[in-house]
Amino acid sequence: MRAMAVTDYAKPLELLDLPEPEIKPGYVILRILTCGVCFSDYKTSKGLMAYSATLPLPHVPGHEICGEVVEAGPETGWQVGDRVVAYHYWSCGICAYCLKGLENLCSNLVGWAGFTHHGGFEEFLAVPADRLLRVPENLASEHAAPATCASGTAYRAVVTRGRLEAGEVAVVIGSGGVGLQAIQFAQLGGAHTLAVDIDARKLEAAKEFEVAGVALGNEEAQAWINDFTGGVGADLVINTVGHETAFAQAAQLVRRGGRIVGVGYAAGQFARFDTPSLVLDEIEVIGTRYALRYEMARVLGLFGEGKIKAVVDEVLPLEEANEAFRRLKEGEVVGRTVLRVSEG
Repeated sequence: MRAMAVTDYAKPLELLDLPEPEIKPGYVILRILTCGVCFSDYKTSKGLMAYSATLPLPHVPGHEICGEVVEAGPETGWQVGDRVVAYHYWSCGICAYCLKGLENLCSNLVGWAGFTHHGGFEEFLAVPADRLLRVPENLASEHAAPATCASGTAYRAVVTRGRLEAGEVAVVIGSGGVGLQAIQFAQLGGAHTLAVDIDARKLEAAKEFEVAGVALGNEEAQAWINDFTGGVGADLVINTVGHETAFAQAAQLVRRGGRIVGVGYAAGQFARFDTPSLVLDEIEVIGTRYALRYEMARVLGLFGEGKIKAVVDEVLPLEEANEAFRRLKEGEVVGRTVLRVSEG
């Protein structure tokens, strides 16, 4: 089968002919239709992840996976032809975190598709049957792929971890693939949402969702928040960028008793907070990781109802994965680039 794989961290992805996966009990075989391209995929391809030193090469990245079932045993509950997305954390189900219902924090993952295990930049993939969710009929495959990580992560950040309430003031720092989804969930939740970015094109995309305001950089964001809230500050700040300067910006924008949710991260960086403000102003700094399966199912339902939409910049063929990485690295992408892996 065709696959775009990492063969050397210093080189571009290489088109390889790899063996097709074999079926085993409890798994299904997917024909990959589309796969979103996330910055985590780029970092994996360049050896910039914590697991990179021990990752066997060649490796196939890609974790925003939409596919069609082509082989499934009767015990799986899936039928040939079912169109699904893959939940890319294949948790063990028995560790302390899984038993608490926190499969996204599993300490003994059976698989991590696209990260430590092969992902969606290939034609076929074996996936545990319970890691699949059905795609609504009216959701196109190129939109279903980023509806997994980009949208699932945003939902958990805004709704579950951020505890957004109607009427609150929410700031989303970074109007990228996750940020544009977070903006939609904040808007859907009844917030007054401020979109912040350093790229005017991305802010134009944010305006499509009728946000309360947009700000090009920190100074505009601070001025808007001061004016809109009378100097009080935002109730919730979602930081999708992850850079330490973005956390400093979030600390300036949040009100006393407000919440900062960290979504993006950069390996080796440390955010610094003014400890008296953190304690005396009761600021909550909250991390969030991916989503739980029930949260992703809710997200897919919202897509099916037409209440949110994917922001797809361009759909490229699998063989142009390196071009997708280049555009992402150079900041040319608004929303997500999606790879068309197979026709269907």
